[in-house]
Amino acid sequence: MKLISSAFLIITAMFLPPLAFSNTHSPDQGDVADVLAVIEKWAELEHDLTAQAELVRDDRVQIGGGIRQSNQAENLAVQLLRYNALLETWGGEPEMIVRIEDPLVRVYGDVAVASFIRLFDVAPPREQPNSDTAWFSMVLVKDSGEWKIAHHHVSPAN
Repeated sequence: MKLISSAFLIITAMFLPPLAFSNTHSPDQGDVADVLAVIEKWAELEHDLTAQAELVRDDRVQIGGGIRQSNQAENLAVQLLRYNALLETWGGEPEMIVRIEDPLVRVYGDVAVASFIRLFDVAPPREQPNSDTAWFSMVLVKDSGEWKIAHHHVSPAN
């Protein structure tokens, strides 16, 4: 009888934990796909910063170039000021290709953490084309069923 009880405990210990925890350790693949879709859309909208800002929470924190910006409205105003000045210097809209490579997404309930490489190629009308590669990490928050960017950090990839 003791042998049967021991065997039962061993078998239970071997099979119960994977069954008990299988749903808590694997994120909803729909959420992962939705987060990736937001990140891809964010990259596509690099030429339209106002539309891009709609993917960002009002309380987003952005860190890049040694600066932390926590006021999204002011950050957008500065980005638009700089972008419009560049357009004037360049003599018009540049052609841009922004790609997201090697994304890694982890979902924890209504919060997602993502990291990826952003490849950015820009060809201004009167300038030589140039490229930039950077590492990004983002935190997205799901609110009312919609994922939005709450935090992002960018670092040079070289």
